[in-house]
Amino acid sequence: MPIVKVSTLLVAATLFAAPATAFADGAKTGSHGGPRTDAGPYHAELVLQGNDVVLYVTDGADKPVDVTGAKAEATILANRQTQKVALEPAGANALKGKASLGEAHDSVKVVTALTMPGQKPVQARFELGHAGH
Repeated sequence: MPIVKVSTLLVAATLFAAPATAFADGAKTGSHGGPRTDAGPYHAELVLQGNDVVLYVTDGADKPVDVTGAKAEATILANRQTQKVALEPAGANALKGKASLGEAHDSVKVVTALTMPGQKPVQARFELGHAGH
């Protein structure tokens, strides 16, 4: 009987551990529908809508972070062209800028550099599918 109990325990432990490890490094979607990733001590969510580039910043608990006085830049690779876009504070936890993305693109790669007041810059990397989704 002890062998059955130990094997049952191992199976149960494996099943309960699997969801935690499955999501540990997986892609996450932010509250605005864009991909979310870590940027230093922050979470950064990138949303592309038409030519608008919006970076939302939250803390480790996904609570909005005030971006007043913050600076950010997005380096965007789309349609085999690279462009740099300055992102300016535009609301409580959003920084916004305009890009020339055009209509057709299969994928977009973006690296953002975010500098919060009095802190060193932190980076976030994103890869988005067709039309920023």
